[in-house]
Amino acid sequence: MAKTLDDYITEITTLAEGKDRSIRWYRDTVRDIVPRQMSESATSRLIRGGKVMLQPTYGVMNLYGYEPKGKLTLEYYDVFPLVIPIERYKNGFLGLNLHYLSVNIRMKLLEKLMPMTAEDRILGWRRVSKFREVKPCVKKYLAAFTRTHFLPIVTEEEMNLAALMPLQQFKKATKQKVWYDSRRMIT
Repeated sequence: MAKTLDDYITEITTLAEGKDRSIRWYRDTVRDIVPRQMSESATSRLIRGGKVMLQPTYGVMNLYGYEPKGKLTLEYYDVFPLVIPIERYKNGFLGLNLHYLSVNIRMKLLEKLMPMTAEDRILGWRRVSKFREVKPCVKKYLAAFTRTHFLPIVTEEEMNLAALMPLQQFKKATKQKVWYDSRRMIT
């Protein structure tokens, strides 16, 4: 039977043995346990295997399938966004897709956002726009183009682990190209 995201997270947290571990330890453990590249079907199974929601959960990460309206004209896009929704719209939402950032930058941004996510409310553009790392990962998502339910990732430990996992599925570009472009936007 295929592992779910919860299975991976449980396995890694069990290995941590309740001890405070460094980000490097978690990153290395993720590399040892999680496949280096997840296929689209494997990522879909991860989502289906969890406790999914019909709508995104605000204040936490959400993993889901998405096929953008402008996929033919976009330079590249992520079909499995790992998003923290920051604003609600009538036809979708604005969110921070952490996959657009390299793992190191992603973890720095997450460290800045973590105190805000603990407040259990919508973060809002005004609050997060002050962080330079936000610029390349803020995206508008339309509800009509969502292809799966939303898998909320709730606790701080789960969010850190999910941010380290190779769940991105970019179309029309490699992750290295996307991360290079993102670094250029930040500096």
